[in-house]
Amino acid sequence: MAGAGTSPLERATRLSPDDPFPEELLDLSLEHLQILHSRICRQLELEYLTDPAGGHPVTLDRAHELQIEFTSRLLR
Repeated sequence: MAGAGTSPLERATRLSPDDPFPEELLDLSLEHLQILHSRICRQLELEYLTDPAGGHPVTLDRAHELQIEFTSRLLR
């Protein structure tokens, strides 16, 4: 998804399905979790705007994992 026509800044503000994703979200600070969530949200926005099929399955799964982690931290 990180196309040749995108700038390094644009790529740094999103997390494409090909970019690495932490295996364990529990190890991240709340600040890093929020940054990761922002990057995933920006990627989802791009995918919904550019692909008639909607969000990429990997991006959707990552957004779901982040939501689960936020919810579990709220309940602790």
